[in-house]
Amino acid sequence: MSEREPLLLLPGQLCTADIWAPQRGRLDRVADCRVGDLTQNETVEALAERLLTTLPWPHFSVAGHSMGGIVAMEMLRQAPHRIHRLALIATNHRAETPERQALRVPQINEARDIGIGAYAERILVPLYGAKDRPLAAADASLIVSMAESLGHAVFRRQSLALRDRPDQTDTLAAFVGPVLLLCGSADQLCPISRHTDMAQLLPQATLRVILGAGHLPSLEAPDAVTDALITWLAQPIAPRLGDSDDPA
Repeated sequence: MSEREPLLLLPGQLCTADIWAPQRGRLDRVADCRVGDLTQNETVEALAERLLTTLPWPHFSVAGHSMGGIVAMEMLRQAPHRIHRLALIATNHRAETPERQALRVPQINEARDIGIGAYAERILVPLYGAKDRPLAAADASLIVSMAESLGHAVFRRQSLALRDRPDQTDTLAAFVGPVLLLCGSADQLCPISRHTDMAQLLPQATLRVILGAGHLPSLEAPDAVTDALITWLAQPIAPRLGDSDDPA
């Protein structure tokens, strides 16, 4: 690429920019990267609108992990003409089921009662690891420290946003740009089946499964994730009707 592609990186729930730290060194050479803020609103729609309003780029590519992927899809729904490429990592395009929705407020209350750091250590760390292999100690420590830095109020807002998120099946089916779908083979929260479902909606997508990884492939297999993102960024984008009329 002669000019660096604007690239928005969106972290998962209770994750900071640190979740993308293993990728940034190499990505910054080929893309103009910034990490989006997903801490300020209680709905996915409002989070996406805030980002679209504040980003300086008329067009950009977006990569989202987990909750970040959910917000990326909502950005695509709201402003499909602005997004060149979409990368969805360990995420889910479906609305939350009623059974899962019912668990959100009890989880919010539990995290308040025992403390967000303890909640991250006891509940999140085991779920984020692979089914048969726990997270490395450094990765587990990072999950706890990110949760503590963001705090319970952010966990509450993000949990409510996830609970009430819209289904994005139609959004994905309408997108024609390059798509990367990436997941760990042992992800306990967003299994391979979610990503194969998305791949059926997106015939132009590349599906990459990281063998043995859980819910945090950017930490568990950093080089493989970076390689996949760089390849995705190099894919050409097809001209779309009205692009020439958009502000440069």
